[in-house]
Amino acid sequence: MTEPDPNASDSELRARLGSLKSAIKRAEENEKPGAGPAGEDKALAGAMSSGFRAATDLAGGIIAGALIGYLGDRWLGTSPFLLIAFLAIGTIAGFKSVYRLGSRPTSGSMRDPKRD
Repeated sequence: MTEPDPNASDSELRARLGSLKSAIKRAEENEKPGAGPAGEDKALAGAMSSGFRAATDLAGGIIAGALIGYLGDRWLGTSPFLLIAFLAIGTIAGFKSVYRLGSRPTSGSMRDPKRD
């Protein structure tokens, strides 16, 4: 077996080290807030969070209204009337909650009040 030339492996190692340094530098530049895929992931996560919150608020209002109406009907013996009334109230409350969530200003759309 012959030994590898130490000068050749040195130059190969220096080339690999240089490419590694440039790759690390590019990765650090992409990690700045709002730059590259990391910023897009945060925006997507925020949108999904708002969507799940809206769906939960709507479903919660409807279910709570139906449950209150059903239990009130069983207690008072007024079969479908309270169920229908509280189901409508719960649906309106759920939509109102979703509307308030959707009409909130986001961090990217805030304007400077001095400029208006």
